Parts: sequence; structure tokens; C-alpha cells
Amino acid sequence: MTSTQSPTPGQTRERVIRIAREIEEFAHSNVAAETFFREFLRRVVAGLGATAGAAWLIDESGRLAVKSELNLADTGFYEEPEAILKNQRLLSDVLSTAEARIFAADAENDVHLPTDNLIVVAALTIRKKPVGVIEIFQRSNAPKQAHPGYLQFVEQMSGYASHYLAEREKASQTDASLEVWEEVDQFVQQIHRSLDLTEVGATVVNDGRQLLNADRVSLAMQYGKKTVIEAINGQDKVNKRANTVRLLSKLANKALAMRETFIYSGSNDAIPPQIEEPLADYLQESGARMILIVPLFEPDQVIKSDEEALGRMKDTPKKLIGGLIVEQITDSQPRPHLESRAELLSGHIASGIANSRNYESIFLMPLWRFIGRCFAALRGKTLVKTLVVIALIVAAGVALALVPYDYRVSCDGRLMPMVQREVFTNWEGEVVAIHVQSGQRVKKGELLVEIRNEDLKAQLLETENKLNELRLMRLTLNAQLQSGNNNKRPVDEITKLRGQLNETETQISGVLKQLEILRDRLDKLNVKAPIDGVVTTFQIEQLLINRPVQRGELLLEIMDPNGPWQLELDVEEKRMGHILRATERKGDIGLPVEFILATSNELSYEGEVTEFSTRTNSSEENGSIVETYATFDKEKLPLLRIGAEVSAKIDCGERSLFYVLFGDVVETCRRYFWF
Repeated sequence: MTSTQSPTPGQTRERVIRIAREIEEFAHSNVAAETFFREFLRRVVAGLGATAGAAWLIDESGRLAVKSELNLADTGFYEEPEAILKNQRLLSDVLSTAEARIFAADAENDVHLPTDNLIVVAALTIRKKPVGVIEIFQRSNAPKQAHPGYLQFVEQMSGYASHYLAEREKASQTDASLEVWEEVDQFVQQIHRSLDLTEVGATVVNDGRQLLNADRVSLAMQYGKKTVIEAINGQDKVNKRANTVRLLSKLANKALAMRETFIYSGSNDAIPPQIEEPLADYLQESGARMILIVPLFEPDQVIKSDEEALGRMKDTPKKLIGGLIVEQITDSQPRPHLESRAELLSGHIASGIANSRNYESIFLMPLWRFIGRCFAALRGKTLVKTLVVIALIVAAGVALALVPYDYRVSCDGRLMPMVQREVFTNWEGEVVAIHVQSGQRVKKGELLVEIRNEDLKAQLLETENKLNELRLMRLTLNAQLQSGNNNKRPVDEITKLRGQLNETETQISGVLKQLEILRDRLDKLNVKAPIDGVVTTFQIEQLLINRPVQRGELLLEIMDPNGPWQLELDVEEKRMGHILRATERKGDIGLPVEFILATSNELSYEGEVTEFSTRTNSSEENGSIVETYATFDKEKLPLLRIGAEVSAKIDCGERSLFYVLFGDVVETCRRYFWF
């Protein structure tokens, strides 16, 4: 039978010392806070033989929050509704004094404990500033004479925990400082990477806003007595006419004139009188609550002149080149490190801007830069390659200028028979019948279209009736004159009858001529073929049937495909100069023509110009054109189709190879710039 022996006081003391050393070593480690406080509480609770423990740290909102806890549920902490509130009061008392305390349930004071346990609380501090507490829940029946030992042990262990927190804060600040320096280094590199003032300004305001943690950053440039806002973060181009920009320019002008840093943080105290009005106007327009304006001065020259080196020149103030404007919209107080960082960056910004302005102020800088790049490219082996390329270019230029080549004017056209007739109406009427179809061959005099004119028919009928009446009247008058009663009639009456008969004969003669004209008109209403050929008008019935037509209106086209053919070419008016000069040099209009069919472009055919139009026409595709005609041997074409499209080139003689290749560009330049 074995018996369990309680540890002796010496053994307990050694165990506590060992745990204290472990905690001290652990406090110098670089573990996460959750891991540290979990192991910290496990060792402290074990060293005291306590029930539970908790580590409380002040969060960003200023409240105590549990960072880690051990066996806290075993104390009944979560079962008491008001335990959290009571516990917060205890912790707040310790935080206010930063001294370790012990709380017992049978104490004579009026403190209300969250549990029945004996509670030992010690504050965690960083540079004497409370940042949290360590809370140990001991057994309620722990001997009272042991209380001082508990308090001393927890206070000592809390010191180690405070040391751990201080080291972590120091490391965090070091990391943050290194990160800031890295950002500053990148910012400076970006500023000095370009000598273009626009790019430098954009880098200053956009990257500077992130580095300064500001709401808005602007860059003002000083030109004499005038201040101009050159860049604003988030804007590709500054609208200098905007009301906000104009007011900011006015404010910056007054602030930079003082040649020292100006800051407004919500208070009008100590603001110079000359700035009060422009500041109030800008604040009302922009809504900014904090404005910092840092002047930018031109940096000193690296290599000074002899007089400056000997100190002979009088002290002159540095040249003001602009200002950095930093704004906060939400906070009136400058954010941490804002002023110091702005002052730190101002020197680098001034240097970058000064370099860019000096670079861009050089006369004909783009030209010198181009020349410099060209000479830089000619160094080493590149020189030989460059000379070879130049020689090839010169040789090509000489060849283009001296080698002759045929210059041909390109145009589009059609294959058309030479014999063409357009069929018109002789009189107005209505189409009642069509006796031909598209593509049908017809003979000369063959009836094509029947046209009806009801008015002409009515006039013919009326005239025939009138003729019949006159003929009846003539018979009546002849009968009266030939009757046997003439001897009994007076002479005047007989004379009158003979006069009426002569008048009737005259009227009959006139009516007959009128009938002849009307019949001729009716006969000419019917349209007949003027030549032998093919009807080329498409969809005749849809165009003409039952449709009224006017005198002289075009009805059909007839072409003779059996006769000679020609090319009808549409030459652009601007190309006619080459053709006219070629005919003048040749002394003949017959310039050679080469053409291909749109349906068979693998073969080319030859022709000869025969005629130019004497006037210019308009074309929807080519604008102003001159109709040009050319003949060709139709026997060499495999198939002749009326209106077949062709692409032709008219030979205008020899010109230089350069003009043949780039003549269009030369003519365009001459036309628009009058070279």
C-alpha cells in the first residue's frame, strides 16, 4: 500500500522558481501574443495551484478585452449575469493605480466579486502606461498568510509579461519605421525616375497622398508672382478654371509668399491677415478641415561657382519654385507624423521638380534629345550597321529617283456595245401592253410597247363625227343648188348657197387634215424598235405596265451586241492631268489601256483610248469623274456581257519609280498644302 506524500516547502519553492525562470525566458521569445499569454497563464496557474486565470488587454476602442483565458468557466464566471460588470470594476481599479491587488470574498470592504474565488490582479504596463491586467482566480480557502506570496508572485510574472509587450511594441514600431523608410525610398526613386514635369507632379500627388495618409494632396508651381495648381491626386488633368482650383491657387499664392510652412487645423488664431479671406473662401468651397502648405525651394547647386565657393556672393534667399498642399476632409487635427513626413518629403519633391523644370527649359530639348539618342546608337558595332543601312537607303533613293517605270492611271468601267439607243415616248398616255422582255432580241420597227391615250381617241371620234356632219351638209347644199327650182330662186339666195358650199368644202378639208394628225399621233403612241438589238432594260413589266407616262420619258434601252464594243471608263477628275499630258506628248489620243474583267481577273486584255468626255460628271463612289471611252478586240474576250465591270489602267508614259510608287502621296500634299 503506497501513500501519496505532499511536496515539501523546499520542493514547492524550487517548482515556483523553475516556473518563474521559464516565464522569464518565454517573455524574450518572438511568439504571437495569443501563444504567449496561453502558455503564460498555464504556468502561472500551475505555479500558484490556482483555479483559473485570464489576460486582459486594452483594445483600440479603449476597452478591456480578453486576450487569453484558462479554466475561467470552472469558476462560475459565465453563470453570474453581473459577473462581467463586477469584474470590469475590479480591473478598472487596478488600471487606475497600476498596482497589484488581491480581492477576497470575506474582505471588510464593499467590493463585489464576480466569483467566490480569491482574485489576484496585477497591471500590465509599457513605459509606466497601463495596457492590460493579469487576473488569477485562487481557491477561496487558501490560507490568508499565503496571500502576500500570491500577490508578489503574480506581480513579478506580470512584470515579465509587460516586458514581452514592450518588446513587441518596439519591434512593431521598428517594422513600421522600416516600412515607412521603404515607402519613402520608393517615392524618391519614382520622383527622380523621370524628368517630365507632368509625370513628376502626378507621382508627387498620387504617391504622396498614400505616404502622408492624407485625403487630398495638390502641387502648386510658382511662376514669378503667379501660383498655378499643376497636379491634384486622382485627376489626370487639372481644370484650372474650376472655382475650387482658382480659390486654392489664390490661397497658395498668399501662403507661399510668407516662405514658411502654413497650417490650418480648425482654429483661426495666429492666422496672418492676408490669408484670412482666401482661406475662408476656399474652406467654404472645398469643405476641408485641415490644410498644410509646405513651400518648396530650389535646392543648392552641387557644383558652386568660384564666387560662391569663396563666399564672395552675398546671402540671397532661395528661389521659391512651388508648394506642397496637404488637406484633410474628415479630421481637423493633423494625423500622426503628417507634418514631419511632409517636411521630410518636401526636399526630395523640390529637387525632382527643379530638375524637371531645368531640363524642360533647355531650348529645343526634344531635338537635342533625339540627336543624342541617335549618336548614342552609333557607338561600337552599331556604327557599321548604321552606315550600311544609310548606304542602302541612299541607293534606294537614287534608284527611286532615276529608274523609269510606266505610270498608269487606274480606273473602273464597263463593257458596252457602241450602238445604243434609248426609246422614249412620243405622246403621253398609259402603258396597256408590253410585247418584249429583258434580254429579248428585236428587229427594227418591231412593236415594243402599246400606249393608250383616251383623250386622243375622244378627239378622233369627235373629229370624225364633225367630218360626217360637214359631208352631210355638203350633200344638202349640192342638192339645193341642183334642184329645178333654182330658176325661181333669187340670185342672192343662190349666191349664198354656193358660199355655204365652199365654206363647207374648206371645213371638210381642215377636218381631214386634223384626222390625219390625230391618226398619226395614235399610231406613234405605240413604241417600236429603232434598231436591231437586245432589250437591256431590266424588269420591264414591273416598271411600265399600267403606268402613265409623259411625252419624252425614257422607256427602254436597246443595244446591238453584234456590232463593235467599247470600254466606258470612269476616270477620276484629279487623274485626268496625267492622261492629258500623255496625249500631248504622244500627239494622239490613242493611249494604251490594259484591263481585266471582274469575273475573270486572271487574264488581262488590251485596248486603246478613243474619246474623252468634254464635261465632268458626278459619281457616288469616286466623286467627280470624266467619262473616257476605249476600243478593244472583242474576239479575244471569251464572253461579252453588257455592263460587265472591268478594272483598267491607262498607260501615261514613263515616270520615275518614286513617283510611280508615291505619286498619290505627292499629289495629296500638293492639293492640300499647295507645295
